[in-house]
Amino acid sequence: MEEIMKKTLLIALCLVAAVAVWAQGQETFANFDYTGTNYVDGSFTGDTGVEWNYFAVTGSVAGSNDNSIDGAGMILRRSEAPSRIVSASIPGGIGNFTVQMRKAYTSTGDRQLALYINDIHIADSQTFGGTPGADETVHEFVVNGVNVPGDFVMEIRNIQGGTSNRQVTIDNITWTAYGSGMQFVANPTFDPPAGHYDQAINVSLATTTEGASIYYTTNGSEPTQSSTLYTTPINVSSPMTIMARGYAEGYEPSAVVSAEYGFVVPISNLSELRTQNADNTTVYKVMSDVVLTYQRSSRNQKYVQDHDAAVLIDDTAGVITTNYDIGDAISGLTGKLSMYFETMQFIPTQDPGPATSSNNWIHIPTVTIGDLNADIGVNNYQSRMVYIDGVSFEGASGNYASGENYTISDGTGALTFRTAFAEADYIDTPIHGGTFSVNGLVGHYQETAQITPRSLADFNPTSSDDPLQVPAQVALIGNYPNPFNPETTIQFHMENPAPATVDIFNQKGQIVRSFDIQQANAGTNSLVWNGLDNSNNSVSSGVYFFRLRSGSYSSTKKMVLMK
Repeated sequence: MEEIMKKTLLIALCLVAAVAVWAQGQETFANFDYTGTNYVDGSFTGDTGVEWNYFAVTGSVAGSNDNSIDGAGMILRRSEAPSRIVSASIPGGIGNFTVQMRKAYTSTGDRQLALYINDIHIADSQTFGGTPGADETVHEFVVNGVNVPGDFVMEIRNIQGGTSNRQVTIDNITWTAYGSGMQFVANPTFDPPAGHYDQAINVSLATTTEGASIYYTTNGSEPTQSSTLYTTPINVSSPMTIMARGYAEGYEPSAVVSAEYGFVVPISNLSELRTQNADNTTVYKVMSDVVLTYQRSSRNQKYVQDHDAAVLIDDTAGVITTNYDIGDAISGLTGKLSMYFETMQFIPTQDPGPATSSNNWIHIPTVTIGDLNADIGVNNYQSRMVYIDGVSFEGASGNYASGENYTISDGTGALTFRTAFAEADYIDTPIHGGTFSVNGLVGHYQETAQITPRSLADFNPTSSDDPLQVPAQVALIGNYPNPFNPETTIQFHMENPAPATVDIFNQKGQIVRSFDIQQANAGTNSLVWNGLDNSNNSVSSGVYFFRLRSGSYSSTKKMVLMK
């Protein structure tokens, strides 16, 4: 019996010790030994056995540079990367959080970090380091009352910079155990969650702590019991950040949690999109369909275009998770615009969802090299598929190498032929000799036009239309705005004049309005639906479908009427 009691006590002590290991924690980055100068992804095992994954970071080691805090540390690059460090699941819950931070390097601009627990935004640090030059001041990002029980994942993000470097050195992460003998109000939740929306919304707040009250602010101040008491859903009709905190008798207050809401700017098509401000802040929604012309795993990039323009989607955060094929139509593309040198990039903020149609015809305009050189600063062709005839390489021989610049000419000028796609099947094959024609995606870099073919099929194509798809005579483009009230414009493309019919039907499959077009024009056609049925009565709000038929062609898309 005595021996059993000893073993039982030993097991209990071991359990207590195990709990104590996780009751609080720290990370000094002593095991993060990367000393290179490149920004890398990777992982390491931390001080308390926690596995850490990092993205777009470099090392900060005392003696190797002047950006360290206390021995080894880590430098987060910028928000666009997105540069961050994420823990594996840590048992035991979290009470309070602290991390040391300072400006790394000398670039101008505010620095700022954000803390996420279990993918939920908890708090942002103060901004610092915005003045030019070096700044060795060490700041602390402290969040008291995080109060998340059970297993948790900790994430620290750099939320400043966009595509510009705003490096932050971090060191000495510490956290305390959940509760520490005290009960905390469960953190408030937001429904719907933070994000950008098409129309005004009502936001509900809730906490799982029975009898708790929630107080909130919308002016950026930290909520207290003197703030507004939540009783009914909050109407959000303009950009707003809601900060909330829960209180209950006999409990410690919850952490302050926040949710940022904004509204998308509807854009009719890609031509209009390209005229907007690339501030990496405003969220735009393209109301007409776009067609995928190329995609690659690097940075999760996608090239999309409509009948008049194109844009490069740069999705390093992996927001778009839906799988698409070349020729798929994508509806409701939503995101921000940024610039990389002279190239406009679209940064998605949400996954558009399944393709609305497939095997769409892609119009590829025929251009000369002179046309592309004249387009610098105009950008009619940027990121778009084009066709050039009668080109030849100047002084190039051997095999195509990845990431190389070659020169081609056609009698109207010279152009950079860039092998930007390492995955292309023509890499390591012989460089084309003589005169040939080529399809390719147009790029701009340092005020120089470039063209990059997607594959061997883009050399000497049989037509100036996409050789990877079967050319069609008819294409349903889409409608804008969508959602709409009181009317929307439906667009479709005809290669040749021909009769066409557009039917609009409800979710029950009942036709509510038909447009019979005796002779649609060659090119882009438009018609306006004003929300009336064939009897000239107003239809109700809801989801509707519109179908284009011409000859053997038929295609259907979705739209939403909101009143």
